[in-house]
Amino acid sequence: MAYWANASEQKNFEFMVNGLEKEHPEIKVVMQQYPTSDEFWKAVPAAIAAGEGPDIIAMSDEGNYEYIAKGVLEPLDDLIAQAGFDKNRISSSLYKGWTDNGKLYGIPYDSSTSMLAINKALFDKSGIMKYPKTMDELVTLAKAMTKDGMKGIVGSIDPFHITQYVHAFGGDWNFGKTINSPENIKGVQFFTDLFLKEKVAIAPIEVGAPWDGEVFAKEKGAMSTGGPWYVGYLKEANPNLQLVALPMPKGTVDAQSAYSHGLSILNGSKHKLEAMQVVKYALRDEAQLNAIEAVGYSPAVSSLLPKYLEKYPELKPVFDNMEKSGMPFAYPQETKMFNADLVKGVEEIIFKGGKKSVEELLNELQEKYGQK
Repeated sequence: MAYWANASEQKNFEFMVNGLEKEHPEIKVVMQQYPTSDEFWKAVPAAIAAGEGPDIIAMSDEGNYEYIAKGVLEPLDDLIAQAGFDKNRISSSLYKGWTDNGKLYGIPYDSSTSMLAINKALFDKSGIMKYPKTMDELVTLAKAMTKDGMKGIVGSIDPFHITQYVHAFGGDWNFGKTINSPENIKGVQFFTDLFLKEKVAIAPIEVGAPWDGEVFAKEKGAMSTGGPWYVGYLKEANPNLQLVALPMPKGTVDAQSAYSHGLSILNGSKHKLEAMQVVKYALRDEAQLNAIEAVGYSPAVSSLLPKYLEKYPELKPVFDNMEKSGMPFAYPQETKMFNADLVKGVEEIIFKGGKKSVEELLNELQEKYGQK
């Protein structure tokens, strides 16, 4: 099993497989830890190309489609049945990022989502007692909060954040099938309009901040798209900030991101069923509870999510909505290059008076990265 992990994550990976030999004495698991994702992605693809890849890899669904499309990952549906794994234990929205053409290529072992972060004290100070449930309301409230050197919302020009608006208007990158769909165009246009038309957004790059959370913590924006990691970060960066975590506002549909790290089995593995037994064991409740306690991960097993929310009750509305309305990122196969060109194109539109329209940008990206 190959994966990347810090010290606390490594202990959880070890916990995942500890005791396996009692149930399956015929299976021995060799753990291959990489300290960073960069080191993982340098080593593992080379090993796969040389025919020496691991049986199981742990990875995020944000960049998994390249390996699905190239046939590197084994479809798991038959193996799930053979191993007797109950896949219904996992939050169903998480499977979307691991499914292509009706086949499942990974079993999520954690969960995460997106949200709208609100600075409660700033809203209270302005006498605003309501929070946005729709994107129209978001614009109205962002205008009201744009004053005294502060903007209404942090708009990070980053694929994660842009995708929140794509999803809100019914869009989906759909692994490159629908990059230039009318819904995607509407979502990206809405995002750029927050800067150019409404003038209510501030990007981290404008204030020399490395990411959106820092801008929000410094109270340069009253709202921000973000995720559960804001809770821990703000306790350190601005412990007095009163965070309200909300589901993403509705554009034309209710939607927010649902994504995960998952365990996948390589097509070249000579031990596929044994590998599936390892995956099944690694997803037992005991290991999921250990991830909550030792690492602070939110679990993939939906029945255990309340245990996580006991620690972070402010996130309950967000995770409830993820279960109902979660969407995968579903970036195209050449994820890194697509993301870089998307960011570059949106930055040019917002900051450089780009001559390209949003529609022209997405048409170009469809031609370059779309499924043929």
